[in-house]
Amino acid sequence: MEDFKILISRWEQILQKLENNNGNVHPIEIGKKATIQEIEAKEKELGYHLPPSYKYILHNLGKSLSFYYSFSEDTMIPSEFSEIFSGEINWNIDFLQNLNMLANELMEDGEDYGRSLRGKLEFSQAGNGDIYAFDMSVESDEKPVIYWDHEEDTVTYVADSFIDYLFRITELGCIGSEKWQLEYFLSDTGLNTTSPASVKWKHWFESFSETTLDDVKNNMEQLIAYVVYRKKLDEETIDFLQKFNRNELFGFLIEELHKKEAFNDQKIICEIIGRVLGIYAETWVRSLWETKQNNMDTRLRSYLTSMCISKDKGLSLVINFLEQESNKKITGYEALSHLGDFHSRDVISWMENHVKFPVTEGWDDLFVRSNFSWDDLERWTSLEEKHEVTVIHALEMYVHEKVAKNKFTHVISDLPTKSEFIDFLVQFRAKQVIKKRIIPIENVIQNIKIFY
Repeated sequence: MEDFKILISRWEQILQKLENNNGNVHPIEIGKKATIQEIEAKEKELGYHLPPSYKYILHNLGKSLSFYYSFSEDTMIPSEFSEIFSGEINWNIDFLQNLNMLANELMEDGEDYGRSLRGKLEFSQAGNGDIYAFDMSVESDEKPVIYWDHEEDTVTYVADSFIDYLFRITELGCIGSEKWQLEYFLSDTGLNTTSPASVKWKHWFESFSETTLDDVKNNMEQLIAYVVYRKKLDEETIDFLQKFNRNELFGFLIEELHKKEAFNDQKIICEIIGRVLGIYAETWVRSLWETKQNNMDTRLRSYLTSMCISKDKGLSLVINFLEQESNKKITGYEALSHLGDFHSRDVISWMENHVKFPVTEGWDDLFVRSNFSWDDLERWTSLEEKHEVTVIHALEMYVHEKVAKNKFTHVISDLPTKSEFIDFLVQFRAKQVIKKRIIPIENVIQNIKIFY
């Protein structure tokens, strides 16, 4: 029986395909072939006769094998298979485990957890700690391959035998070992390689290639699908999107927005509308405030308002909404999610009457995002404790973002000379009595050069 040669050839083809498309590939590693004596000793140790096809592979291919791949982030996997991200096969004779012992250990606390492990022989583990095992309770020479979910304590039938498992999983591209990656293709009889879902997946897998911006830049629908899939909109992509007819682009984006259910998908489409179309979409964005039956997430509406309506009018709409909805009991995270994209000092003026402890739950971030000035720093450090603490953590965050070169970090207007700024910080530090407030100020002093 030379089945394993067919498998190795196919595994090499799969890994080569992934490598050709910039996937992350860990090559096949095969251990030495197991001797008959080693296999018999292992059987005696475990108290089980190993399944014939498993023993054949150990003896003729290797007593251990492993390989792994993951798709490139630019590989656009079909949405109906969104949980699939990698592929893997592994086994090792040294890791074989009679799970009766594990079941006994799990039962010691008096619960019935782990009962489904009895009569099972582990031969591999998934990346999340779930177990692949042989069901040794079945009265046949070959033993079915099952999957044990450690969180649910459930057993799922995967294949009729070890060799059957290898051929089925290989036919599906050796997709990742976790159950959620396999579920698309599971039936009562295990992995079904001929189901409609399997046929569609296999067709895609054979023909897929990494998608680049150059591949889709001239096709509006493909380009938008590319952006939505990657959840990333950069300046180069914006330039290409702006070359399409604005009316057609806007119409298509609205259609896509209505189709999407996931918040992150809706969010990236709104970002395209805001950053590419801007004021062109103003009439539509205003209608979102007027339509009583509007089902859009209010955070997305606030973002679109910040991008598509003049700052003064848009900010008033959002602030009025926040104050009405929250009865003026606004949390920092709530304020940040609705006002953070305005990048306006008017937000800091509004914050003055609304900020509250703990300021690190959004208020400090909002202060930074709202393009604070030197005047804001001076004023807020002369107000209440909550304002002082906001400034402390905002300056700490500003330093961190400046070092990391994050996109929201701005140039602070009207800064005094470096020595005057240091004097200000030294005096500010002297006012503090709590160490966790003193240390961030000292860190700012040590990094004073990044402000200039």
